[in-house]
This record gives sequence, structure tokens and C-alpha cells, in this order.
Amino acid sequence: MVDLLKVWVLLLKRSHLFLKIKALSSSILIVLSLLILFSCTSNQTSSDSRKFSIVYPQNTFVNSKVTMSIQPLEPGLTNIRIKLKNFDSSVYEEAIRVPKYPYEIEWFFQRPGIYSLIVEGYSITDNRWYTANGTITVYDVVPPLIEEVRILPERPYVGDEVMLQFKVKSQNPVVTYDLDGKTSESTWIRHTLTDRAGYVYKKLPPITMPGKVELFVKSAAYNMEDATKVTFEINQVDRVKPVINVFTKTFYPENSDISFEVKFFDDQELNSYQIEFNGEIIEEGSIRGKTFEKAVRIGKRELGTHTLNINVRDKEGNPAYYSKRIYVGSAALSFDVEVSPANLTAGGTAVIALVSQETNVKYTKIVFFVDGKAIDTSIASEGKEAKRFTLWDVEEGSHIITVYAESDDNRGGIAETIASVPDYNGPKFISLTANDIELKKDKPGYVFPGLVTFKIKVYDPGGINTGVKPRLLIRENDFEGYYRDLLMDVEEISSDGKTVVFSVTTTMALGYYYITVINIQDLSGNLMRDIGRFLLYVQ
Repeated sequence: MVDLLKVWVLLLKRSHLFLKIKALSSSILIVLSLLILFSCTSNQTSSDSRKFSIVYPQNTFVNSKVTMSIQPLEPGLTNIRIKLKNFDSSVYEEAIRVPKYPYEIEWFFQRPGIYSLIVEGYSITDNRWYTANGTITVYDVVPPLIEEVRILPERPYVGDEVMLQFKVKSQNPVVTYDLDGKTSESTWIRHTLTDRAGYVYKKLPPITMPGKVELFVKSAAYNMEDATKVTFEINQVDRVKPVINVFTKTFYPENSDISFEVKFFDDQELNSYQIEFNGEIIEEGSIRGKTFEKAVRIGKRELGTHTLNINVRDKEGNPAYYSKRIYVGSAALSFDVEVSPANLTAGGTAVIALVSQETNVKYTKIVFFVDGKAIDTSIASEGKEAKRFTLWDVEEGSHIITVYAESDDNRGGIAETIASVPDYNGPKFISLTANDIELKKDKPGYVFPGLVTFKIKVYDPGGINTGVKPRLLIRENDFEGYYRDLLMDVEEISSDGKTVVFSVTTTMALGYYYITVINIQDLSGNLMRDIGRFLLYVQ
């Protein structure tokens, strides 16, 4: 019996089956040993197909030696090759043959990037190709340097959507940005995002209290980093225009000196003032602080009516206007001005009336003014005196209503009152231009590549808030988001502050773009309605 068993074992050793079992067992032992070895190696990743595994580092640096190893799981693997491609490239940059065992190569990456790794091998037992995939991130040896940090908008207010713009210089394929800091309302801001270098944007949540915000910004790529500190102020929203008080007489006797005193006030800070008399600037300058007082002497003026205009702006650019007509003569008519109804509504119609304080007066000429502009003139004719009332199309805001009158006994007079109309409507859109080409909603505009100046013209009867800067949004082609968010500055303001032109200049390349403008406000805080998108071809 024992001899029979020995013969059976001897036959098995000589058989082909025993050789296959032994080869398979050896292969299994080799693979298990390699897996244990590679699992103990730091920063190494393996990827398995049905016929082989690959071992490679996930992260490395430029010009550092990288070892990539291919280990067969079964015999019969030939024609092994490795393909490397930078994700920024559309073609494979390298195709490396691995002709013999051990299937291992050493490689030096010449530039940073994220590389896809594809290993191909042909199985002669299955008569087919097998592949395995991986990714290697190659970092630069220079850390990502923060060159600039900007706040958009440059002067943020309470409740504004604040955006941080980073300009980071780096060749690294990915950079991690960490924001950590404290707001004016004692809440912490902590954000982490991963993006490429260059211009990077991060939107902050609205901040509900004025004060200082301090943020620490860190840029990191693998184990290299740079950091900086950003400090900016959240400003209290100032939609209140300055208050103008003028202490002057409406009537001055012939050959008398015209003089008056002005007092200006703003709840935040004043900025500038300008005083005109009969269209001529007689006083102007910059001012600081919340209050300002000044005595102004005009001197002697000819008989008749004269116009006094005062323009004051606060630090945020909110304008206030004052207009008054002064009469110089030997005797003055006595009358009042009344506006009806008492509760005025924008878009409605009101009656402006002269109410005489004298009897037996025949008026030969009456002129009605709103904010210094004549809206109606009535002159006596065919024995009938001048009409003592007129109709006014009411607009929102605060208005100075003035009436000038003359009588048949060669006297004149002037009187005024103030009418305040609640403002519930936003500014009205007038036009949007690109290099002075007006953009239309129903057809595209065309400009040449290069510098393009965008201008938007808006109007509001209650005045435009020039302290709040509009934002020009540019979207290229059919991309989902706007890739440029530009602040527009004031270029032109009408004398009454009701019509304003904002502008900004930027560089445009060949292509087509969708343009819109947001964040235009009046002095009451009302926003302009969405103007929609305008199509612009740059060609």
C-alpha cells in the first residue's frame, strides 16, 4: 500500500497538472507579497485589472523620480505599455513600452499638472487587451503665491453680497484656499475651496452689521503654502441725502444788497457744495464733517427775478438740491402757493395754485416753476387776467414749487412751497451702449476686439444714488455663469441729479457675449427692474 502511494506521488510530480498548480501557487504568493509590500509604502496607489495591478504615487513634484510598477496576476501578459496624458492636453504626451520583467519604469515629469495614467497589456492566454487606469498629480516646487486680494464691491454696505477676488501665481494644477476670520457682528467666517491658480472668486454671506472684517487667506498646494490678511469695512447704508437750510428773503428792495446764510447737514458726512446765482457759480468747495455753515453776499442786482441754486453732496454721493427765486423791486405782491391734493401720488396729477393775499389785484403774468424749471406761463389778454392755476404731472421725490407773478400796477412777487411725494418706484432704464453703439434687445450689437467701454444711462425723478455702484455682468457664449463682474463708476450727472450715466472699460476678445447691469438704486433705496440680457458680438 505504501509503495502504491509513492508511485502516485511520483506521477503527480511529473505531470503537467502539478506544474500548473505550482506555478499558480507561486504567482499567488508573489502577488500577496507585493500587495503587503506596497500597502506599507506611503503615498502609493494600486489599481487592479483582471490580469495585472499597477502601483504608482498619487502625488509627486516636478523633476522628482517616479516609479510605476506593473505586476501580472496571471502568466502570459505581453506588450505592456504605459500612456501618460496631462488633463490640459487633448492627446497622449507619452506612450512608454515596458518590454521585460520586472515591469517597472522610472519617470521624471517635466511640468506640473494632473496626469491620467493608462496601462495596457495583452494576454496571450485570453487573446485580448486589458487596461488599468490611475491619476498622478504633479506639483510645482514653488508655492502658490497670493499676489492680490480685492473686495467686490470695493466699498461694501450692510447686506451687500461681498465677493473676494484672489490673484494667485502658481503652476500647480490645483490649489486649496482657506478663509478664516471674524466679521463685524462677531461671527466667524470659515470656507475652504479647491480651484486652479489665476483669478479665483469666493462669495461671502451677507453681513448684517457695519464695522471691520478681518480675514486670513491661505493658499496651499500639497505641503507648500502662502498666506495673507484681508481687512475691509462694512459700511452703514446711507440713502439719506443732505439737508439744506437757506436763510434768505424772497423780496429785496431796489438798490439793496442780496445776502443770505446757508447751513448744510448730513447724518454721515458731507463732501462738497456749489452755489449758483443766475446760473453763475459764486461759491463751491469740498467740506468735511456732518455740518457746514456759511454766509454769502451777492450784492446789488437789477430789478426783476433772480435764481438761486444750491447743490450739496454727502460722502456717499447722495445729492441734495435747493432752488429759490428772488425778486428785486420797489414793491412786492403778496400771495401764497398751494398744491392740491395734500397727499400726492407719483404718476398722478396735482393742481398748483396762486392764492392772493391782496384784494383788487389784476395779475398780468404768472409763471409756475417746479424745481427751478418753468412748467407753465400764463399772460393776461383781451381784458382777462392771467390764469392763477396750472396742472402738474406728479413725480416722486421732494420738489420746490415756485410761482412768480406780475400785476397791472407794475408790481411783482414770488412765493414757494415744498411738495414731498413718496418714492416706491426704481430708476428707469434709458440706454446701454458699448463703445457708443447702443445695444438693443431685439438685435445684437457689434464692436471690434480690444478695449470696450460700456455706459448705462438711467433716470429717476427722486434722484439716482451715485454712492451705490452698479455691476456690469458679462457672460461668454453659452456658459452657465457670468465670468466678469465689473463695478461701474459715475461718468456724468445731470444738474438735478435725476439722470446719471455710469461706465466701465474692459478688454473683450473675439466671441459673442450676453450683457446685463444690476444694482442701480434711487435715493429711496428702490432698485431698477431687471433690464434683461443684451447680445454683443466682438468681431
